[in-house]
Amino acid sequence: MIEQILLDIGLTNYESRVYLALLDLGKSTSGEILKKAELRTGKIYEILDSLEKKGLVSSIVESGVKKFSAADPKRVYDYLEEKKSKIKVQEQNLKKIIPEIVSKINSKKEKVNIEIFTGMKGLKTSYYRQLDYCNPKNTIYVFGILASRYYSKEWYDFFKYNLRPKREKTRVKIRKIINVLGINEKQDHEKQAKIRYLPYGSPLVITVIGPLTLLTILQEDQITIVVESEDVAKSFIEQFELLWKIARP
Repeated sequence: MIEQILLDIGLTNYESRVYLALLDLGKSTSGEILKKAELRTGKIYEILDSLEKKGLVSSIVESGVKKFSAADPKRVYDYLEEKKSKIKVQEQNLKKIIPEIVSKINSKKEKVNIEIFTGMKGLKTSYYRQLDYCNPKNTIYVFGILASRYYSKEWYDFFKYNLRPKREKTRVKIRKIINVLGINEKQDHEKQAKIRYLPYGSPLVITVIGPLTLLTILQEDQITIVVESEDVAKSFIEQFELLWKIARP
């Protein structure tokens, strides 16, 4: 329960286990922490350094030995408030670039083909369209993804057993920006996918490949807007790259 809450507010699996171990141990060495947290990783100092930067862990050297302590649990509230502030800034930055993207779209004279699909059947039809562009030379950009718990079983099964295997088979390059709530779900994504995380999600999932942009609104009756336009695709890729820079690996 506690570990899941720590994961939900943005700590990684390793960070949450190390922090909880320190709460039980008190002041401890890195070796003691590794044993208590039942971790098999040589990156313990990187994990502790990350927790120190978050203000959740402190360190001291005693008789030449570096020891670590968990900060007051109330510090987690401070960390969450800091995250809220960062998210607010990110949302403001996103709002700033959306008018520019819309302006770019409207300023283009290129003919734009738009189709709207509804329901699960329509979603499948629209998502299979991207397979026409899937090859090792192309890249799929996906952002706005939530954790798997937010998707219907039908949607999840379609992705896992139909779309994902087909994408993997084409060896297309894939980059995704996912909500941090899905940080422990990498196994649900394509083997070749490069993934980064942001502490927010969106009911709108955007997928871009070649000239094709799919805008999927996740609700009871899924709505997918398919836009076929090089300029529109380029605009969304520019947006993706801006978010990629602030997202964490």
